[in-house]
Amino acid sequence: MARSIDHLGKAQRGACLEHGAAHWADHRCWTRRDFLTGLGLAAGASVMVQGRTVHAMGRSSLMEQLARSSSDRILVLVQLFGGNDGLNTIVPHDNDRYYHLRPIVAIPRHEVLPLTGQLGMHPAMGALHDLFSEGEMAIVQGVGYANASLSHFRGTDIWLSGTDASTYLNTGWTGRQLEMTYPDFNTQPTNYPLAVQIGGIGSMLFAGSERDMGIAVTNTALFRRLTREGKYYDEQGVPQTRFGDEMAYLRRVANDTFRYGAAIQDASSQGSNEVNYPGQNYLAESLAIVARLIKGRLGSHIYHVGIGGFDTHGSQGSVQGTHATLLERLSDAVVAFLQDVRAGGRHEDVLVMTFSEFGRRVEQNGSHGTDHGTAAPLFMFGPAAHGGLFGEAPSLTDLDGNGNLKYQTDFKAIYATVLQHWFGFSQGASETVLGNRYEPLGLVRNPSGVLVTDREAQQLPQVFVLHGNYPNPFNPSTTIPYTLHEGGSVRLDIYDVAGRHVRTLVDAVQPPGSYTATFDASGLGSGTYHYRLRTSHGEAARQMALVR
Repeated sequence: MARSIDHLGKAQRGACLEHGAAHWADHRCWTRRDFLTGLGLAAGASVMVQGRTVHAMGRSSLMEQLARSSSDRILVLVQLFGGNDGLNTIVPHDNDRYYHLRPIVAIPRHEVLPLTGQLGMHPAMGALHDLFSEGEMAIVQGVGYANASLSHFRGTDIWLSGTDASTYLNTGWTGRQLEMTYPDFNTQPTNYPLAVQIGGIGSMLFAGSERDMGIAVTNTALFRRLTREGKYYDEQGVPQTRFGDEMAYLRRVANDTFRYGAAIQDASSQGSNEVNYPGQNYLAESLAIVARLIKGRLGSHIYHVGIGGFDTHGSQGSVQGTHATLLERLSDAVVAFLQDVRAGGRHEDVLVMTFSEFGRRVEQNGSHGTDHGTAAPLFMFGPAAHGGLFGEAPSLTDLDGNGNLKYQTDFKAIYATVLQHWFGFSQGASETVLGNRYEPLGLVRNPSGVLVTDREAQQLPQVFVLHGNYPNPFNPSTTIPYTLHEGGSVRLDIYDVAGRHVRTLVDAVQPPGSYTATFDASGLGSGTYHYRLRTSHGEAARQMALVR
């Protein structure tokens, strides 16, 4: 069944082991940033809690709104690093083509945990299958986006920034365009992190254009020191040498950099784990920390944890093997976490959501594994999740131009669902965060009332704003307005739906002010086009429709 997939083209080089140097170059790029982040070099300082790197989100207006609201709602994001194989997670056991294309790694029909007559779960997911039966698990099939990147590095960036494939941003979807800058961080009115990341993973999700603070305690002993003393490093126990003086200085800077010690200390002492978490399970250990901080009333609204190993190019396994072990760890960890927060009376306040940078290909490779693919299922867990299957099972015959699954649901529509139905953002405020309008899905029970309105979103300080074009749809021309609150270099480009550059409308240095640019699409075909504004302070993108 080995088959070359060089037809994926230059843009997708590195998606499989056959691509050799390109594949490992993407891995080096992907892991290097994680390594730097673990050291606190990629995005501020960092600490570790019980052996897990913890990053505290810098203050943004989005998080400020959540802090000022009366809502106690919490989102826990579980990232499946490496690209989870969706077809072996939610198995199309009634599809003969699935078994034809995966003679080694397919899950036998009689082993599948049934969901419907056509679909079932991997047998290692027994704990989550029970949760689904109880109505506390939503499965969204075929989640992805247009022109999906098959690079770990780029694919992760797209999911964390909440953009499309043609847009490059260095801010996360929870912080972009809503950042509020505090000139003196020491005088900020709250002393607890509004969002927390646990594990050696990049913090782009929480990045704003101005600031992203992080904390890191390297082992359990340091965590105990934190809960006992409210700081991480002993500034006195150093050699009486010049090297010791420098070490004391660095430790003092690290202690001073992390301003949430007292809040962590209080939450750690007040919260506790009331269930037994599975051993030898990295994700379970991370979620145990999250549960403890939630029950200790830390005050954070978003937590980000992850589990690696889903890049299953070789020896993926079927009922047993690498992928089965990962799915079992995911299932057991999530269920233990939900039981723990329920024991602490916080289960109604917590929504858990998974995501991965991409799925895997339909056909197994020559190494009894699967290569980088596109669409995959996304899960939501907890009493807040509207249990059930959403979307149709992906077609294994109607594939995209590269032979991959076609996506059904844009992942940004799920982000819009979280923002609007869970955190109570109006549609206008959600559009400000995501850069475009996406209709929310029926994934959340008892949607929140509006906490952040269009007017509040419009009043949030921004360095620049890319407004919606008008008219939209248009024929043959449309006007694109944008506002610069700070001057600098500006470039406004148009791209087609395939990501090909169509035209540059603006390429200049401009002072602060409001501007418009006209796009004349005469001679171009009907369809969706994207416009991207790149400035000295960041980037933003929107889409428009040309209708002949």
